[in-house]
Amino acid sequence: MKIVITGGGTGGHFYPLIAVMERVLKHSSTYKAIEPSIYYFGEKEYNKEALANLSIVYKHIPSGKNRIYFSFSNFVDYFRTLFGIVIAFFKLLFIYPDVIFSKGGYDSLPTCVAAFLLRIPIVLHDSDAIPGRATLFISKFAYRVALSYGEASNYFSDKSNLALTGQPILLKYTPDINFTRQYNTERKTILVTGGSLGSVKINDTILEILPELISKYNVIHQTGEANYNDVITRSNVILDSYNKTAYSPYASLDFSRIYEHVDLVIGRAGSSIFEFYAWQIPSIIIPISQAVSRDQVKNAEASQSTGAIKLLYEENLTSHVLHSSINEILSDVELYTKMATNAKSNYKPDAADIIAKEIWNIILNHK
Repeated sequence: MKIVITGGGTGGHFYPLIAVMERVLKHSSTYKAIEPSIYYFGEKEYNKEALANLSIVYKHIPSGKNRIYFSFSNFVDYFRTLFGIVIAFFKLLFIYPDVIFSKGGYDSLPTCVAAFLLRIPIVLHDSDAIPGRATLFISKFAYRVALSYGEASNYFSDKSNLALTGQPILLKYTPDINFTRQYNTERKTILVTGGSLGSVKINDTILEILPELISKYNVIHQTGEANYNDVITRSNVILDSYNKTAYSPYASLDFSRIYEHVDLVIGRAGSSIFEFYAWQIPSIIIPISQAVSRDQVKNAEASQSTGAIKLLYEENLTSHVLHSSINEILSDVELYTKMATNAKSNYKPDAADIIAKEIWNIILNHK
């Protein structure tokens, strides 16, 4: 029994793949089957440790990208994609897996096209409110398509194989089923994150109001590797006469260790929104501007309708607006409790299990 997973380049694509494979391995005893061999096909390994922990074997597959603007790179990447399809075809032919699990995106395109040519069933998952062009193309020959946002279904011409599963989340980011967030009457903790790479805009805005924030709250700040030294230097000047113990900056951070103790998150509109839902944390979401990422803005707008987040557009972000939004949420027990309750109601704890079980059904039928 063999599985190939594909799709990467960002944590939002890579970690849901790992989350589903965690459940696939977990359910092997349920199906009284040996654990399947798992291979990761992609341009880069992304996280070697995560792959090694599940004994997933990496196979390099070249891939290109089709940009919506004119670029000579489009011409080069067209041939990279074709070359990737050929490489993926022969590697799949040699392994011949029972099923492909794809997170979509251009990184997964060569593998999925090759799988189609070899008639290997594909299970596809999309995490965005508006699916990308590569994902929509792959969906035309996918056996099953799972979605995180219900709004995404409007973009698929064939809805017969769609399922709203929610977002697969790694086991370590999944709270106990009985966890319920309570309003904290003591000193509250704010988690600030600009995504895995950090955000200069969010960092700058936080630093502008940092003295006021730490006079009332604890602040945990994930700055991003490239921004860490700059933030440290500037915060040391700003906090010279303030209580520095209330401010904890990190270049990167494992959020699984702190979600339980966080009262409010300020972050981007990536897949981490679903982790905020899981831990029932009210959040202020600042998506990357639409000029850079259409996906994040649409994800944030779709999430705003849940009542679990407050949306602030990056182009309108000021220190005053952010400070007021923080105080509004953390000082109003009724508003805070309502946002936490809405987050809980939009969390789908079985997302990874549902996809894993479908993968197992395909494997067993294929065998």
